[in-house]
Parts: sequence; C-alpha cells; structure tokens
Amino acid sequence: MTIVMMNSGIVLDIMVKPEQRIKDILKVLEENGRIIYRSGRDNLYIRSWRKGNFVNPYLTFKQAEIFSGDILYIDVEEE
Repeated sequence: MTIVMMNSGIVLDIMVKPEQRIKDILKVLEENGRIIYRSGRDNLYIRSWRKGNFVNPYLTFKQAEIFSGDILYIDVEEE
C-alpha cells in the first residue's frame, strides 16, 4: 500500500496487516518521524484511491476495504 501525505508530499510504501487500525499505523509512522502528524491535535482526512471515498481512521484496513495496491491520500488539517 502507498501512503501519500498531501500537505508535505511524503510518499511511503508500506505493508500492513488487515486487522491493524489505520490510525494506529499513522501514529507509529509519526512516532518514527516518517510523517508529519500530531495525533490527538490534528484532523485527518483519508481518501482511498481505489474506492474514491473517505475512510474512517478508526477502522481496520479490512473493515475499510483497503487492500494491497491501494493508495491512501492523507490530508492533515492543523489545529
């Protein structure tokens, strides 16, 4: 899966397990300095390239029907 951070232009190719929550993965990436996002303070807007709709970050990848080869576009609105 590819993650594209719209604000900073960061592009990451990552592998995740279907049962992992989207928000948990973003928090790990933020803690490791891979993305710019302040969990708990910034609003996230996540859109699936394959489905074309917005995704609830509290869902798992399986629940959100995000599968291998999909691209997640993430827009961060700073508080």
